[in-house]
Amino acid sequence: MLKLINLEIKKFKLWHYWKAVSICNIAFIALLSMMFFTEIDGKKIPIESFDMAASIIGAMVRTTFTIFASVFIVKLIIDEFRNKSIDVLFTYPIKRKKIISAKLTIVFIFTFVNVLFSTLFLEGLVNLAEVNFNILPGSIELEDISRHLLTAFMNAIATAGISLIPLFFGMHRKSSPATIVSSILIATILNSTSEDFTLFSIIGVPLSLGLFGLYIGYYSIRNIEKKDLV
Repeated sequence: MLKLINLEIKKFKLWHYWKAVSICNIAFIALLSMMFFTEIDGKKIPIESFDMAASIIGAMVRTTFTIFASVFIVKLIIDEFRNKSIDVLFTYPIKRKKIISAKLTIVFIFTFVNVLFSTLFLEGLVNLAEVNFNILPGSIELEDISRHLLTAFMNAIATAGISLIPLFFGMHRKSSPATIVSSILIATILNSTSEDFTLFSIIGVPLSLGLFGLYIGYYSIRNIEKKDLV
């Protein structure tokens, strides 16, 4: 499996996407700076607590990388089925399930790692800014940091699972637009914020959808050994 994953990464030059990830994080920093330091009519945008800041960060990061994952799904899977280039891979003496599983694993790990890293990185910057510039009302306690570490980890796992759901829509007609549009809708619905509340605040929602995403991944490959790809 690891060899297949490495081959896919080299084939599609996926390491180049880390530049895009870096650009995303720079954009996140710019947006957060505007929120904390820009004044409108002489007043700063009200961010009332670290919880609210973390909620905004989480929504931005999860939305971005859910959509990013759909681009990976299109590149690694949908386009290969649509262009019939997957047929060549399926002539190799490797089970079809193993090939598609390697592709889905790349999407899952990419999403998990980037959501977790970006969330912790940005929350760490907010914490650092609070220590130096006192940008938030009140103070950030150690137990707040511990709680957000656990939340970030759980949300990263859930988002990685959710990122596979667009595969269902994309595989139906081997459609790239359907894959990306569905990811935008899913990300927008789940991460729309009202003060510091999103659907991700209800822990059962993202975890259930994350499990559903994993099921979608399994469902898409369960009969692939028997399917005719014509």
